[in-house]
Amino acid sequence: PSLVAGAYGSSVYHNCFRTDAQVDEYLDVLVKQNAGVITKFQISTTHKGTLFTSYESFVSYRGVGLPIWAYKISTGARPSSLYLQALLHAREWVATSSAVHTISTILDNIAAKKPTPTDTHDLIIVPLVNVDGYRMTWNGARDQRKSANEVDLNRNWHTLIANPNPPPPSSLDYPGPTYFSENETIGLRDYLDKNSASIDGYIDLHAYGALVLAPFGDTKQPVGGGLDEKYKTMNTKIAKAMSNKYKATLSHQLYFVYGSFLDYAVRKFAGKPSITIEMDGTKFVAPASSIIQRGKEVYDGLSVFAAENAEFLGKKPTPTAAPTDAPEPALAPTPTVVPTTNQSACLGD
Repeated sequence: PSLVAGAYGSSVYHNCFRTDAQVDEYLDVLVKQNAGVITKFQISTTHKGTLFTSYESFVSYRGVGLPIWAYKISTGARPSSLYLQALLHAREWVATSSAVHTISTILDNIAAKKPTPTDTHDLIIVPLVNVDGYRMTWNGARDQRKSANEVDLNRNWHTLIANPNPPPPSSLDYPGPTYFSENETIGLRDYLDKNSASIDGYIDLHAYGALVLAPFGDTKQPVGGGLDEKYKTMNTKIAKAMSNKYKATLSHQLYFVYGSFLDYAVRKFAGKPSITIEMDGTKFVAPASSIIQRGKEVYDGLSVFAAENAEFLGKKPTPTAAPTDAPEPALAPTPTVVPTTNQSACLGD
């Protein structure tokens, strides 16, 4: 079969978890078929690069870092954008699949002239940050959480509050030798800094727990300035839209986190909403049967996040634009639909 706008979200592609190469291939087709709506650009670089197996059967790396891709979706000149990233933690495959399914649904709804978050905002989506670590999970290290440099990329962001018990390098939440020691976080930081004037909100996708988290993770102190009540109101609506399993809470009520993206964005981009979504599930290794449902939940959560953004920021709501005609899709081959490794990554296995 061929991929056609309006039916991306129901494609058999979403029956399986996919390697990073398959993710890139699928999204490249969407970019090609929707050239006037979605563009691809490199937002950062990984630590190591090309994975290979030597003749001694040791897994190793060579070459320069791999590109980390971002996708901008825009249906017209919008005054601001929203930023969503996924897979700081390599083993949380459902974060990437949900981001990819969300992109698919947005393009489907644009083609069908249905409302989408792009009616009020441009969207910047990074489906797969920890590419090196993700490759490791496909090559025998399924529970890999950190980067290939063995750094937790969700502890490598600058924080004003140091961890009173710094984790050692062997720890799953080792933050690295310094804040922003890693290529991955440096590139994301630089892009966000450069575009801080136009980005009005931030979402970080993780698994699992069915939670919509507000700051802070490193202190029990409130954000202040009237923002805590705004977070409670907005996140409660987001949780309700995603499913009746989701709950809105504070990050530190889950556990204390030092150096997280959530807290960094709140402090760096003062007054703009930054949330973490811990997707529904009971373990980090989610079943393939959950891919489409989790993707729908993330799309619904993003939609509410966009709708609530103006009120959170105290702005006049942006008039909803008329749905933009999508370009007529050129038929293109469906990417390979059978993962080259790990047969359990597919629906029904």
